[in-house]
Amino acid sequence: MSRRAPSWLAMTPGEVYTLHFWPPYGDPEVQLAKHYTGWAEEGRLRRRLTDHTLGRGARLTQVQREAGGTWVVADVQPGTRDREQQLKERGAARRCGVCKAARDIEAGKLTKEQALAQWENATDYERSLLREIFGMEPEAAKPAPVPVRQVTPAPSPEPLTHSPEIDALVDALIESWTSPKAEPALETELEAGA
Repeated sequence: MSRRAPSWLAMTPGEVYTLHFWPPYGDPEVQLAKHYTGWAEEGRLRRRLTDHTLGRGARLTQVQREAGGTWVVADVQPGTRDREQQLKERGAARRCGVCKAARDIEAGKLTKEQALAQWENATDYERSLLREIFGMEPEAAKPAPVPVRQVTPAPSPEPLTHSPEIDALVDALIESWTSPKAEPALETELEAGA
């Protein structure tokens, strides 16, 4: 059953994107999910991709993350929610840039380096995933998909050593703060001002 967007949303300009899962999600004996196609309002694609990364996007991307998988943005094109629905109904493998490149490598139409060069704007993380997908040697250790902030506790302060001079200084400060001050008499202030 096809899910249709409200008519006002169906005409809202945006971007239709396809994510190529790595590794594919699910049980290989049943069926693997290799792609996710979604839509973001114009100018909000980064925010939508961040939602997916943080587990607040679609349920499929959430379970892909929970299973230890990740993805690469394989395709982005302008379109409405209706266009997203059309692309979902047709399947992603035919239009997925990663799948096309992998097929071309296998057929000898592209070298692995030529395939990787198609993603010149990819992040270092995406490039490392593409290298893995295309069967290339890793450049370096694979960075984490989402930076995790390490919280380092503050070092314990060193115990204070007491000296008679510091104790005398502290006592003098406390005395100056707590001793009653003589209030100038109101008549004296008025006479001085006259």
